[in-house]
Amino acid sequence: MAIATYAVVRAGKYWTVKYDQKNYGNYKTQQEAVDNAIKTAFNVGEKGHEARVLVQGIDNKLRVEWVYGKSPDPPRG
Repeated sequence: MAIATYAVVRAGKYWTVKYDQKNYGNYKTQQEAVDNAIKTAFNVGEKGHEARVLVQGIDNKLRVEWVYGKSPDPPRG
């Protein structure tokens, strides 16, 4: 089974979470989008699937922010 990947990317003046080639949410801050992506990935991980969150940097490259089962911190909030 493929790993569920949630990418936090810039969408105009907002941030969005991209999953399966679709955008979800319009967040005012990158941190809001990251928090929501981690919560979603955590829930998927709890159901037995591999999940991770990537974040777009200022260089537009994606980097790993959080991985279910490997990241020490559970989702915030």
